[in-house]
Amino acid sequence: MFLLTVNKTSIYGYRNDKRAVPNLTLALPLQTQTSRQKFLQNFVSSAASAALVAFSSSLPAHADAADKLGLTDNELKEVIRSDIVDRQFLATANLTPSIYRSTATFTDEIDSYGMQQWIKGTRKLFVGAKSQVRLVGDVNVTPEKAEFRFEEDLCFNIPFQPVVALSGKVVLERDEGGFITSYKEIWDQDVVTVLKSAKFN
Repeated sequence: MFLLTVNKTSIYGYRNDKRAVPNLTLALPLQTQTSRQKFLQNFVSSAASAALVAFSSSLPAHADAADKLGLTDNELKEVIRSDIVDRQFLATANLTPSIYRSTATFTDEIDSYGMQQWIKGTRKLFVGAKSQVRLVGDVNVTPEKAEFRFEEDLCFNIPFQPVVALSGKVVLERDEGGFITSYKEIWDQDVVTVLKSAKFN
């Protein structure tokens, strides 16, 4: 049994470089971590010594070059579904950028990021080939938003490659042109519970 001492710099440690977060070890005081690298170092040492950004799309490369997305709700649904199921984008960051505004924000249980921050951080933090994202049910799309539920096993790109399990939903807000302006990831579990699920290879 492993005892994890984890500073919640972020379970998405590389996605941003600013954090003031609690230490998750029993009865230890609050600490501030300012580096995602420090988070991973803490995770590795405490856990017994504890991506893929090449995205492709046939759609226009820059969403902001057009006023309208030019896709029906059903067509957008299929693009998002393919990103989840085929490209595993929650673990690989291999999304279709042309359906997002370049100013889109990505928010998880830890913080908010710009799209490029989120992409680079996800690529660095997870081993896409050893992670698995499962779509639960279908992708629901309206003119205002798209929404879906997921289950995933995320393999960290650090020594021993620990895998954590979690589930939740993603809400994608849309603007009047049909583009996605925000991504919000909502977990069913808290961060401590997710970390406790870690299994080591």
